Amino acid sequence: MNRVPAPGSRGGADHDLLDQIAGQVRELATDYLTQPPLALVNPVWRLRREVFDLLEKRQRPSLTAPLYSLAGRLCALIAHASADLGDPVAAETNTRTAWLCAELADDDSLRAFIRWVQSNVAYWSGDFPGAARIANSGRRHATKGSNLLRLASAEARAWAACGDTRQVRLALDVARAARDRDTGDDQQAGVFRFEPAKAAYYASEAWLALGGDNNARLAAQEASEALELLHVAVPAQRSPELIAAARLDLCNAHLALADLDAAAIELRTVLSLPADNRTEPIVGRISSAASTLASPDFTRSALSRQLRDEIALFRAYPARRDLSDALA
Repeated sequence: MNRVPAPGSRGGADHDLLDQIAGQVRELATDYLTQPPLALVNPVWRLRREVFDLLEKRQRPSLTAPLYSLAGRLCALIAHASADLGDPVAAETNTRTAWLCAELADDDSLRAFIRWVQSNVAYWSGDFPGAARIANSGRRHATKGSNLLRLASAEARAWAACGDTRQVRLALDVARAARDRDTGDDQQAGVFRFEPAKAAYYASEAWLALGGDNNARLAAQEASEALELLHVAVPAQRSPELIAAARLDLCNAHLALADLDAAAIELRTVLSLPADNRTEPIVGRISSAASTLASPDFTRSALSRQLRDEIALFRAYPARRDLSDALA
């Protein structure tokens, strides 16, 4: 990716430069779906610094808000990567900066994305009520495109972890309506767009968390739909992490239905995932499978013991990183 060219002698940007930076942000957001998060941290960080350098100089009023929007998106990408790499402190720091940029740019789409990242951090930290509240609060900014689908899906998953069936159903109804209305014309690129495949496996997690055979069957249907959608997606949308997450949700649904052989097929496909792709959400899902395999329903099975050993090796090499080291 080319560096932002040096501005003129007075440090001013122009529309051509703005278009170039916007193109680079779109490229990074697209690459986020197919490359490990750690591989993108430094390119995003360098471009972020260059955009903030431009903002420190005097710019035309018509360019200031778009530059803040781009700076905020780069901060949001760093926050998302931080969350995926298990660094909630860095995620929180960067979401605060991203939010300030979103306010200065008055960018609702960016605000919605930030609330989703914050909800994810709370969810994977075990603060399920907080995750639900954050996602719900972001809905007021989800004015177009896939943002409402993103936030309603996250809210449903978080309420499910709280055991609140009523709120789960309400949030999933909102998500379904948002998916039906989404025309795909909001120009959100890569990870900034929340695809139906991702919404499907969020719904799978929600049904699974509510418990019971009927909900487990619904979870298996949603996870299978997610995998089908990812299979037919264009290559730029076939994220290894998204596919692994959907497979693990299907694995956990099979385990809930006591189908160990079917679960093992999905699980062993994921166990070959490279270490750099073993993000916090992937490790969280595979840890859930490990806990189920250690339950009395499976402890006598030789296959279960083998799978637990394989999971232990997988978990020994996560993508977890301290972002201060990665950016050193």
